[in-house]
Amino acid sequence: MDPFVASAACLDISQTLYRALYRVQATHLRGHDPGDALAALASVDPERVKIPDTEDGLRLRAALRGIQAARNLHPHP
Repeated sequence: MDPFVASAACLDISQTLYRALYRVQATHLRGHDPGDALAALASVDPERVKIPDTEDGLRLRAALRGIQAARNLHPHP
């Protein structure tokens, strides 16, 4: 479970990022197609969102950067 979605401590991240992470988690748990939820997460700019400077926060920012890099390599029309 994502530490930013699992607790009320998620106030340390931006609401946009929280909603995107929540949608990915909820979609996964319900067994639905994650396409739209992942697209919303991929649209989050890792350099502009509020993420704490903790170990989990640094890993999250690195993951978002990786998603951005992959998205830039394979843009959708």
